[in-house]
Amino acid sequence: MTKRTKRLLVCLLACAWTLTACAALPRIDLNDLVAGGEIVRLAATPAVVTPGVAPTAAPPTVSTAMRVKQRTKIRVGIRYDAPPLSRVNADGELEGLDVDLAREFARRWLGSERNVEFVQVTSQSAPSKVMNREVDLALGGLIHTRSTEAAVDFGLTYLYDGEALLVRAGEFADFPSLARRTVTYIDFPSAVALGDAQSTANITVSLQSRNSYRAAVNDLLAGATDAVAGRWRRLRATAAGDPALAIAAVFTVEPVAIMLPHNDSDWADLVNLTLTAIIADGTFGALHQKWFGAPPDPIQTIAQPVALQLVSLPDSITLRDTLSVIRQSGVVRVGFDPQAAPFSVANANGEPAGYEVELVREMARRWFGNAAQAQFTPLPADQLAIALADKRVEMAIGGIRRTGANERIMDFSMTTFVSAGTPLAIALPTNDSAWRDLVNLTLQDMRADGRYARIFARWFPDQPLNEITPWPGSEPSIGSLLAGT
Repeated sequence: MTKRTKRLLVCLLACAWTLTACAALPRIDLNDLVAGGEIVRLAATPAVVTPGVAPTAAPPTVSTAMRVKQRTKIRVGIRYDAPPLSRVNADGELEGLDVDLAREFARRWLGSERNVEFVQVTSQSAPSKVMNREVDLALGGLIHTRSTEAAVDFGLTYLYDGEALLVRAGEFADFPSLARRTVTYIDFPSAVALGDAQSTANITVSLQSRNSYRAAVNDLLAGATDAVAGRWRRLRATAAGDPALAIAAVFTVEPVAIMLPHNDSDWADLVNLTLTAIIADGTFGALHQKWFGAPPDPIQTIAQPVALQLVSLPDSITLRDTLSVIRQSGVVRVGFDPQAAPFSVANANGEPAGYEVELVREMARRWFGNAAQAQFTPLPADQLAIALADKRVEMAIGGIRRTGANERIMDFSMTTFVSAGTPLAIALPTNDSAWRDLVNLTLQDMRADGRYARIFARWFPDQPLNEITPWPGSEPSIGSLLAGT
């Protein structure tokens, strides 16, 4: 938080404006739950029947698919306060893009959109309910953050949220043009974003608060304020429905994804492949148009998806603990395709080289203090998945594509390259979320300090950088993950 933001908060408190949920984010380790600073305003209990859920956690080796098949319904955690993704309408009914998406999952998996039970969650409670298997998945504009990554898994990013600025169309092109003008906010995170934006742009705006989003927008239309700061998803929908309004600035970009239980790769495959199909056949586009008044932005999905049915998924999970293996051995074993230039090759001296080789060596340096602790074994491309399954290696590289077929036999890191529209990534063992968390959070750190961009530029000097979307937050650290604390 900048000094200007701190001064802003002092002023807010001095004026006795009522703000809630403004506690600082705590340090978080693997056992902690997300405790973000988002203000949560719960709607009244809707007319939709929300069943009581026993808090008893299911055995970790019982698959999510098994529980769904037994009850013949999917149990979905859903926020009631995230329009236009999920909210309770005037009739007391749940509605929104994410509500429709959950019903579409039920229709495709269980034959009817009625085969879904909605359980109210907040952005703070959703991780614990997913982690304890009280719900099978959670929706409602849930942000993929660094801390929640350590508690639960996430599906594909299907849209972006963040803090943004709504203005009257044609009056203000960007945030700096609002210098010395009036900006209205509703929630505490928007006030923080405005404070940081003022510092970055070296301008000052006059801030005022409103306790209602609709009241703030009405003020904007009436000329009583020059801009409204709020959540991007909501501002986009408002602007799409009124040509007199426009988005002038986006302060933060935050990935939105479906929250899933840890260590259940088959369930994640079902969710991601179904979402890919929903996007490919135009269903998602129609839902986005319905709720946002505009087509969706391009979404990175799984290439060459395969059809996957709920009934075909196994009833149990075989867990794997790669972190314990590398803690004991002090090395990470990597299978690589020696003929996959420029991603991985055996050079003239028979040594591994390439873009992904260098990424992995940098990971080993951060984990063990020595890049040489990454031990490479050359393998034919068709043997990499087998070596992962047989526990001969902990990672596999060689320009491996995230296709539907590959998703069914391996897990993957976040995308590190896109070739002709197909995402490529580091292949990892299935049912081992903690290991994937370590790999992904290390990539996040490499993105943040510029090392990832430098490695990419060295191997692909004429190509634009494959961007890694940052996950908000700073904890847990890779050191705490390695230590298991």
